[in-house]
Amino acid sequence: MKKLSFMLLVIFFVSSCGNSKEDKTVSDAKELMSGIEAMKPGTIPTKNGEWTMTAKVNGKDWEASSMMSPETAGRIIGYYKEESISLPYDKREMVLGYKNTFSEHNAVDLFTSDDVGLWGGLKGEMEITKVNGDWVEGKFYVTGTSSDTNKTLEVTDGFFRISMAGK
Repeated sequence: MKKLSFMLLVIFFVSSCGNSKEDKTVSDAKELMSGIEAMKPGTIPTKNGEWTMTAKVNGKDWEASSMMSPETAGRIIGYYKEESISLPYDKREMVLGYKNTFSEHNAVDLFTSDDVGLWGGLKGEMEITKVNGDWVEGKFYVTGTSSDTNKTLEVTDGFFRISMAGK
């Protein structure tokens, strides 16, 4: 913890010393804080072009800060703070063009920081759109429902990128 505090202090100091490097320093500080936030045991920090999960949740942009390896979790899971999107995973289905229709036995789990908290995604689809070596990309959409209320949650424009090699 002392090391982290020292690093943040150094970043603050460097950023206040000159304007020419301020944008880069602020960007580096944000990336560092994102990495710290993302560190849940067993997770992998997201990074553009590597581990990624994004979506629109009820029209608002959502981006995972970390992900769990599907080889570890048995699911494709993206985390942002206390929220997560958890997609079904079967390694045999990670082939270009494969479509997975969500259902009662093949559902998406959505954890949100709202008054509902847990949503079951039974209506929607996931499609594998690219396979390149160990990396797999896909898109998804899902309607989440709450068993306690009549509310629904719409997840659209979902995208993920995972490595089949783990970390």
